[in-house]
Amino acid sequence: MTKEFTFNSDIAIAYEANTRTSIPTYDMLFVMIQSYYRVQFGEKAASLLVIGAGGGNELSAWGPSNPKWTFTGVDPSKEMLEIAKNKTVQLGLESRVRLIHGTIDDLPLPDSKFDAASCILVLHFIDDDQEKLKLLGTIKDHLKPGAPFVLVSAYGDPDGAELQDRLNVWKSFWVDAGHESSKMDEMVNRGIMKISFLPENHIEQLLEESGFTNITRFYSTGIMAGWICHAE
Repeated sequence: MTKEFTFNSDIAIAYEANTRTSIPTYDMLFVMIQSYYRVQFGEKAASLLVIGAGGGNELSAWGPSNPKWTFTGVDPSKEMLEIAKNKTVQLGLESRVRLIHGTIDDLPLPDSKFDAASCILVLHFIDDDQEKLKLLGTIKDHLKPGAPFVLVSAYGDPDGAELQDRLNVWKSFWVDAGHESSKMDEMVNRGIMKISFLPENHIEQLLEESGFTNITRFYSTGIMAGWICHAE
């Protein structure tokens, strides 16, 4: 384990804190997804594909209490993936976790496809719709027919009043966490509005075009929402 990327490293602490400020129900989100997967798998062993595994939060939330689950995590950030690796070691999950530095394009189609997949807080960092569609379609291609998939992303019409109202709620999360109210508009304009927002129906359309069915929104907090669906 390296000194610069330990479980208590500055990068890990900042990432964890900022995510939980932006999404106050962040930890409960993982509990909800775990419950959903458990109902789908029952007592069977299951293989999970985790897109955006850097930080290792999926691994630490689902790994220890589900000993029959195995994980393949993909992330383009070497630094964040090192954090995930360190969590894996500390939790004793090495035999059930494979981490890949890169994108899903660096993951060959396995002999046996995955039983489930997650893509949490990744899609909104991809600007181009066709690239979003490519990612979702490739995830679907790695899944067994009927396998559950969970997507969590920022959503909303960037020009709509509804998103602006939710952004005001989002800003209040940061004010309550001790940040200056006067700096929140700058934080929105220079930060959060640089990510790719899409209306909910557009995200659902991308999922449908990618080969997913039974698409249902199950989660929403501030500017983020989550959908469950199944591979055709």
